Amino acid sequence: MSYPLVERVSHRLFGDMLRMMLSEQVYFDLTLEEGRTLSRNFTALAYDWRRADFIYLSPVGGDVEFSAAVTKDGVHVETANGRHHLSWDDVTELAERLAVE
Repeated sequence: MSYPLVERVSHRLFGDMLRMMLSEQVYFDLTLEEGRTLSRNFTALAYDWRRADFIYLSPVGGDVEFSAAVTKDGVHVETANGRHHLSWDDVTELAERLAVE
């Protein structure tokens, strides 16, 4: 499996959700609206990374918050397993996959 990736998952209360996976152990479960919100943020930052220093999202369907520092080299996501780097190519790919109908 190649990371990062996004797949649809089902939640017993929220229905269809998106699982944004950065590795086998690191993933974030997002509602479809949260996925679209993060997609818009990623798209704006990939266009001009100086728009924000930090991204934060507390997904309603998961136990893990999304917290990341924005740098000229990409996005550094803080996780329980340590910092995970996403290149701008990774960020652009995730933005496309999170932008659901």
